Amino acid sequence: MPNPSIEADPSDTLSADFAELFAARIPALLAQYRARLEEVGSPLVSSDEAWEQCAVQATRIFEDCASSLAAGSPMVSHVTDVFDLGTERVRQGAHITHSVRAGGIIADLAMTVLAECAAQLGAPQTDLVAAVRALQQGIGLRLESGSIGYDAFLLQRVREAHEQGQRRLAREIHDHIGNSVSLALRQIELYELECERAGDDSGSRHVQLAKDAILETITRSRELVSELRQPGVNGSLETALRGFAGSLGQSGAPLQMWVRGSDRWIPGAVTEELFIMVRECLRNAYTHAGAANVVVHIDIAPHEVHAEIIDNGKGFDVQALRASGRGNGLLILQERSDLVGGTVHIDSSPGRGTRVTLWIPIAQEHQNL
Repeated sequence: MPNPSIEADPSDTLSADFAELFAARIPALLAQYRARLEEVGSPLVSSDEAWEQCAVQATRIFEDCASSLAAGSPMVSHVTDVFDLGTERVRQGAHITHSVRAGGIIADLAMTVLAECAAQLGAPQTDLVAAVRALQQGIGLRLESGSIGYDAFLLQRVREAHEQGQRRLAREIHDHIGNSVSLALRQIELYELECERAGDDSGSRHVQLAKDAILETITRSRELVSELRQPGVNGSLETALRGFAGSLGQSGAPLQMWVRGSDRWIPGAVTEELFIMVRECLRNAYTHAGAANVVVHIDIAPHEVHAEIIDNGKGFDVQALRASGRGNGLLILQERSDLVGGTVHIDSSPGRGTRVTLWIPIAQEHQNL
């Protein structure tokens, strides 16, 4: 006599049948998926390698639907590896819109088959809802992760292009401006020798002022070339910033700096951009604002960075400087902040010093890049 306590729940049996029936349709779904991609000329089927990557993700989404049907609740797996796939696709020249379009095709095909299987078995709505939720979450999370990988790759490309531009600019400064200024200095020195031989020192003061100006230009040109050619951050962010402040000849000036959190939480590209932004603030504070005290607070968390740079310099009218078109330093801060998806706020007025506040988000997938 059968034991009622161990008899299968009819709804469980139906869910298992639903899952099995849908799983059996996966090979046909993949074939339809590829055909639809070919119809729209998608680059995701432009090569066997591209299609293989695409088929793996589609199979996992369909299998998640089957697992969700069997379990009666949404189940999504293998999402994190899509970050690398997003990077690989942009390398292959596939814009992210092709991934979005592919996700729409998968949803359309899967929904059609799920509805057919549900009608064939008379499956309860709860099973269908679980599968649809798994489908939506599987596609949505994969698109989100893939887009982050896509953005990370583009950010790296922008950074590489920027570094190439810096190296080119360094060569131009060294080869043209540096050489021309050095030649001008040499001509003044020759003029001094001629005046000395002739016993004429009537213009010596003006000549000395010209020499001082040229020497200052040469020194600044060399500093620029060094900054453009060398990586900004070697070691910790705090060490790099203190080293820069020292290179300005301000090692004895009061610089109070606190960096809390781990540098390892910030991707390399973001660290470089943050360094350049804080460096620009330090340069402005010491060389333009004449600050006697500068305070730097940097708080690093796994998901964001906050930085605040405060000086007691002469300050300036922010709006007036922007309107004048001379605020290149402000423009640099804004452009670099936009590049990493952050924000910058500048609070300053004449005679009151300057406070710059920076915020940069950190995506979890970007860490340790």
